[in-house]
Amino acid sequence: MKKLILYAALICGLGSSLPILADEGLKTVVKGEMSGLKGGASLFIEDFAMIQKGRTNYTNGRFSMETTLTKPEFCILTTSDPIVQGFNAFLKPGDDILISVKDKSVVFTGKGSSLNQFLFELTRKYDYKNKQYSATEVYTNRVNAIKTSNNEEVKLNKAVLLGYAQGEYLDKVCAPYMEAKVSGETDLINKINFVDLDISLVPEIVTYYNWFKTINEIMYAKMETGKLQVRSSNTWIADFANTIDNEKLKEAYVVQLLNHALLEEDIFKIKDLARAAMPLVKDPANIAKINGTLGRADKVTRFNNALPGTDFSTYTFQKPDGSVAKISDYKGKYILIDIWSTWCHPCVAEMPFLKKLEHEMAGKDVAFVSLNGDIKEDYWQDFMKKRKLTGEQLWMTKGLAADAFFNQIGLTGIPRFVIIDKEGKMLNAKCCQRPSNPVLKVYLNELLSKK
Repeated sequence: MKKLILYAALICGLGSSLPILADEGLKTVVKGEMSGLKGGASLFIEDFAMIQKGRTNYTNGRFSMETTLTKPEFCILTTSDPIVQGFNAFLKPGDDILISVKDKSVVFTGKGSSLNQFLFELTRKYDYKNKQYSATEVYTNRVNAIKTSNNEEVKLNKAVLLGYAQGEYLDKVCAPYMEAKVSGETDLINKINFVDLDISLVPEIVTYYNWFKTINEIMYAKMETGKLQVRSSNTWIADFANTIDNEKLKEAYVVQLLNHALLEEDIFKIKDLARAAMPLVKDPANIAKINGTLGRADKVTRFNNALPGTDFSTYTFQKPDGSVAKISDYKGKYILIDIWSTWCHPCVAEMPFLKKLEHEMAGKDVAFVSLNGDIKEDYWQDFMKKRKLTGEQLWMTKGLAADAFFNQIGLTGIPRFVIIDKEGKMLNAKCCQRPSNPVLKVYLNELLSKK
């Protein structure tokens, strides 16, 4: 509680004179002298969401934001000043930086200023938004500038700067494709426009907030091009990690992917995934993290009514023509159920991938069932006509929240993918490999190969 009160005081009460304890971080200050009298400034750290570390409005052109940092952090500083605008800063605990606008130039002074002056000028000179350069050229120029800099602060922090630069580069390359899988509204499947699939990953890439997701996209692309073989649906984390040369990064990647599997509630696969990947992990601290993740997975009870072997054969849904379809109608085939709604953008984004997967597995004993959860039938019917959806299209007549099937498999967000066996019994109530993930095809073929 003491830590929470102190943290809140530092964030909310600028100018607080409370003592800072070493294990709770050091006071870190960012001040500004802007070109305009009125405006605002904010300080963020990127994670799964933007975490605000400070915010202030000013009326005299000056501002000051204080926060506490326990370790060096890459932050995003945004201002309403048209010259400063927003930029990435690298702040260390105890930094005290003043950002001044002088004759349309931006000057940094104070503790931590030399490194951030370098970063500010570097990212303005080689900007990913500048159409003069390709993303690869921006990255290459930034790397060369960091490696050849005579700035003492840059030299001391060279490895972490190069790691962050690599993370940002991969994010710029993969982001459009990753975004298309979240908000896609097209029947087209975008491809990553990236040729350097064998890029040498540096361990410090972990300083970039979504580093593991971009590495995943590279691994998926390698699978698609035949450069990476996944032995089974239980070994994909181990197989991906084995392509990483640096042992420190390899272990960090395994830990992060298993932690993310828990976040996604992939509890029907997580222990098998961990069992295959654990031989790659030697650091006792990382082993402890994985064991902690598995312990938390054991406490997930959401899917207790949909454990493997549970009979779901009697559940019924409505077909587009108004007739009834039962799970038992697909007896003799594995069933991949895609639960979606018309208002769910990620659901719609998966549709072209699902269509592609269904086409590739045509003639095999897998039924691809799209199960809509809209509250009104018209929404479903109109969407199917608009998108010319074919195949096995079914509707939960009571909508997601009130549907007995969806309740039994554990109410969650959508898109949601479920796998049922040839007898109508549950196999995986929370399949976290979506159709856009090539590991799903490996999983389905693996099931079909079983006797």
